[in-house]
Amino acid sequence: MRLELDEEVESLNSEGATAFRESEYENARALSERGVALQGFLEKVETLATEWRENFAANFPEMRETESGEMPHRQILSASKSPRTLLLVRFPDGTTIYEQKASDTFAASLEKIGLNRVAKLGMKVNKEDLVSREPSKIYNDTNRAGYFVKTHSSTKSKKRQLDEISGKLKVGLQVRIVDG
Repeated sequence: MRLELDEEVESLNSEGATAFRESEYENARALSERGVALQGFLEKVETLATEWRENFAANFPEMRETESGEMPHRQILSASKSPRTLLLVRFPDGTTIYEQKASDTFAASLEKIGLNRVAKLGMKVNKEDLVSREPSKIYNDTNRAGYFVKTHSSTKSKKRQLDEISGKLKVGLQVRIVDG
């Protein structure tokens, strides 16, 4: 659940920044209020997680954290996932990137933009740098040209991130989500 909440925080932050940048102040205010409410909810979740660890976790060894303090990787059953979606990315020079997985399209698009340029933006996903020289300690990422691209997010989040990067770097991308 924490992963989903962190993703929603990232999504709200991105939407709020875009709304502010585009002078949509009412929308930015509404997103800010939603963010404050979500922050309160996150605090409750953290309190419950601490209570779980202190009082109950020892009785459920399969749920214990690893020695590094991280929860073990989870596998999401396909029945609980949304229908598969992909990304279609068009660059102003006519290049189209459309891979079999949204994560591959995302990483290839960032590589074409310039991984160093994207890394300098300092964007985060799940509290980690979107593009860095270090692999994630928790999530899967994609290794491209010596950089690690964090791809552990929904297709919708990847689209939002590409739109934000395109705006900040004035790349002029057209990004669409398509059915897989």
